[in-house]
Amino acid sequence: MTSTLRIALKITLAIVALVVALLAVEAWLRSDREAAVYEQDIRRDQRIVGRALERAVEITWARHGLDQAEELLSAAARHEREVDARIVQEEVALGHVPDDEPEAWDEAEVLQISEPTVLRTFIRLDGPTGERLALEVSTSLRGEEEYLQQGLRDFGLVALILLAVSAIVSSWFGRRFLGRRIDRLVEQAYKVGRGEFVRVDVRARDELGELGRALNDMSDALASAKVALDEETRARVAATEHLRRSERLATVGTLAAGLAHELGTPLHVIAGRARMIAEDGTTDEEHRGDARIVVEQAARVQRIIEQLLDFARPRHAERRPVDLAQILRGDINLLAPLLQRRSVRAELVALEGPTPPVVRADPDQLRQVFTNLLMNATQAMSRGGVIHVRLDHRQHPPEGLGDDPLGRYTRITITDEGSGIPPEHLPRLFDPFFTTKEIGEGTGLGLAVAYGIINDHGGWITATSQESGATFSVWLPEEEA
Repeated sequence: MTSTLRIALKITLAIVALVVALLAVEAWLRSDREAAVYEQDIRRDQRIVGRALERAVEITWARHGLDQAEELLSAAARHEREVDARIVQEEVALGHVPDDEPEAWDEAEVLQISEPTVLRTFIRLDGPTGERLALEVSTSLRGEEEYLQQGLRDFGLVALILLAVSAIVSSWFGRRFLGRRIDRLVEQAYKVGRGEFVRVDVRARDELGELGRALNDMSDALASAKVALDEETRARVAATEHLRRSERLATVGTLAAGLAHELGTPLHVIAGRARMIAEDGTTDEEHRGDARIVVEQAARVQRIIEQLLDFARPRHAERRPVDLAQILRGDINLLAPLLQRRSVRAELVALEGPTPPVVRADPDQLRQVFTNLLMNATQAMSRGGVIHVRLDHRQHPPEGLGDDPLGRYTRITITDEGSGIPPEHLPRLFDPFFTTKEIGEGTGLGLAVAYGIINDHGGWITATSQESGATFSVWLPEEEA
């Protein structure tokens, strides 16, 4: 038996017990009233019978003697088993009177005495010669007692049947209408405790329905809290990894800057000596050609070192008119060795307008944006290919982006030849810490930082995808020349 049935049974039995107690009190009061009425009826009947016998006894006594009168009473008593009649002395009648009732006879010379089992009625008799006797009519009260006992037994049986039926009915109805619903709520509570935030179908408008809806609301709130906690945990882990990577990058930048300084002096010496050999007229042409190659490669290494120094050197954000084509070419040249390892190359197409556009921006921040977009495009092309970089001037903003539809913008598009971006990932591309890359290949902050930089410059960055690859478009506002 479940706890629900036990509760329902206890409530039902308590109610039934209260009803039975009330019925018992009512039955006792009713039996008391019936006993009083029964006794009054017997008293009345005895008076009527006694008066009738009184006249017959006095006539028989006067005509035939006292013995014949007693015989008459005996014959009458034989026909009524519950009623007995006899002639007694007046002192015998008064002997039944309690001491606290000195005035026994009433005005009709009738005396009625109620004993525990017998009701006696005495009527005075006047003999023909002045004798004073009494006619005793007695009736047993055992029938009344048996009647009351039988009524109590019947009431007890009905009470037991009522209790049994109530227990059965309450158990069935409790299980049918309460037990199953509470079992579902208990099961839901256990599941919520185990971390399974499920809901139950609640349609009732009673107290259990309110409890079910409260449990559903609690389950939804806990599920939302768990999702938020998981997101926060992932964000904290990603932020920790990002901080660690930033520390490593800072260390690498410091080492790169120191190494560039250390390589700068010997590289100048090598380039200078090679230039002397290349310009020496006494050296044969083959050696002078080799020396010129050394000078060119040393100059290339020097440019890479200068770019590393520019990248590692901390600078304050400073916006000024910039040449976007020059920044893009510099990034492509800097990343060329990395692109070549993946069989990737980048092609820049810069379309000049009728008048040179002016874009005011921080060149270092733009380099960070373009470098991130180029590296993402490279990682998306696992089989190699071409990254198409296009620079368009005097472009209107796309619909829904700018507040000024007549504004002029420079658009930079970077299109790869990879497998594209899944549609479900496009809305979250610029969310912090969102990444689809393997662990160690990205932190999910690159596009978020790029989005913040471009937005801070008053522009936008959008992403589209198709089967042949993905396209990132950067819009930067132009100023009058």
